[in-house]
Amino acid sequence: MKKSAKDPQSKGNVDFEEHNAEVAKLWKDLEDGKPSRIPVQWSMSYKMFVLNQSLNVSGITFKECFENPDVMLRAELEFEHWRRHNVWCDWEMGTPKKWDISVHFQNVYESAWLGAPILFTEKNVPDVKPFLKTKEEMKNFVAQGIPDPFGGLMAKAKRFYEHFVEKRSEGFTFKGAPLGNIGTPTGTDGPFTIAVNITGGEILRHLYKDPEFTQDFLWFVTDALIERMKAWHKFIGISFPYKGFGFADDCIQLLSPKAYARFVLPLHKKIVETFCIGRPGIHLCGAVEQHLETLRDELHIRWLDTGFPLNLEKAREILGEDVIIRGNLHIATLYEGPKQKIKQETLKIIRSKVTLGKKFVFGEGNNVAPNTPAENLNYAYKIVKQYGKYE
Repeated sequence: MKKSAKDPQSKGNVDFEEHNAEVAKLWKDLEDGKPSRIPVQWSMSYKMFVLNQSLNVSGITFKECFENPDVMLRAELEFEHWRRHNVWCDWEMGTPKKWDISVHFQNVYESAWLGAPILFTEKNVPDVKPFLKTKEEMKNFVAQGIPDPFGGLMAKAKRFYEHFVEKRSEGFTFKGAPLGNIGTPTGTDGPFTIAVNITGGEILRHLYKDPEFTQDFLWFVTDALIERMKAWHKFIGISFPYKGFGFADDCIQLLSPKAYARFVLPLHKKIVETFCIGRPGIHLCGAVEQHLETLRDELHIRWLDTGFPLNLEKAREILGEDVIIRGNLHIATLYEGPKQKIKQETLKIIRSKVTLGKKFVFGEGNNVAPNTPAENLNYAYKIVKQYGKYE
């Protein structure tokens, strides 16, 4: 029997296999520069399960996920199953042949590895407590040298990874499917963002008061992140550099173009030179229009994942028609609705000049909020499928 579920565009059912075949072709066509319509991609993680009481009926917490690999595994698999059977967009639907999962410590893994205490709250994702607020604390931190890539939180990440690998070897299954690829923390949320996290934003004050000291500190953070990334790539057998590399650095939105070019661009270039063949991608939440020319001319970005504050038409004008741009329906619109507003804002985006060059991917700006109704996401997908066709 073929797997099927409710089609968001009709009252009937749709074949998952048919949908998945269509999606695979759509992404290949986008890569070839000839998509028949605008693809849709939502960004979300297992926080959608943990922070949704109607899904997380047993009350799993992030603290439990971070302390017990079996709890993290369950949360990820429950989320993946829910996503694949309830949230429609241009990704594979239905139970997969194998479950691809990851060792996922949300967005705190790098800052916590460097020494920041993790803060758990009941109704939100984990955060970190800044621990380097003074210049003296920053100097002492640097004097200790680069942390062990497999120490601190990364020791736990390694243990969780090995546990997942063991479960896979033992033949563990969920909903009839075994575990597949197991991701590890090989990427980065960006050196400037991590510096902001661990200093509580004091890095901005230091940039103004003592730029040379701050530049040295940022280089230390960058070198540490690179060493960790290199070690983890080697640990799981991934050679580098490679095509398709991408990274993030949301907090550059706090900088002027001049400050970015002086203090952070060289750090980004070092990361890209180490891990990327060809043109990199970058995720940037926030208002980053002031940096787009530099990202185009200096980093030669291939794709940009955006947040809701960015004017997509302006981004297209600056970046040109050969950069893939993803974005950027406001997450509050998806969360709150109503459908009339979702349709209005969705149409405004897909009928704008961001679609020039046929290198646009529709999505939220940025990262779907927990408890966002699946019907709102599915409705936006329906609108894009209906009105986002290319002539």
